[in-house]
Amino acid sequence: MTSFSFSQFFPFSGRLLPDASMNDVTQICWGLVNDTYRMDLILIHPPHFIALACIYVASVLKDKENTAWFEELHVDMNVVKNIAMEILDFYDSHKMISEERINAAMNKLPFRP
Repeated sequence: MTSFSFSQFFPFSGRLLPDASMNDVTQICWGLVNDTYRMDLILIHPPHFIALACIYVASVLKDKENTAWFEELHVDMNVVKNIAMEILDFYDSHKMISEERINAAMNKLPFRP
């Protein structure tokens, strides 16, 4: 019998985004953070780095300048960018289902008014 203890920390922190005045990227960040639970990132990296990578990806997607904000945090941006690349690779590898196949599957579902 194998026994182990597993603790999962949630990288949700509502304090970081308002401090960075990046409210417009909040929704994207939440989606990214939630999607990271489908990856092995939570087993490899500390939650604060995952959260920072999500903020980084969301701010790049929204073309938001955040270099000064990240510099104030004194974090290793190589680590943040590597995690960001892992997140983007996850999305790229799961983009194999075409929209036509999705629509065909949705059309097979029963309609409930």
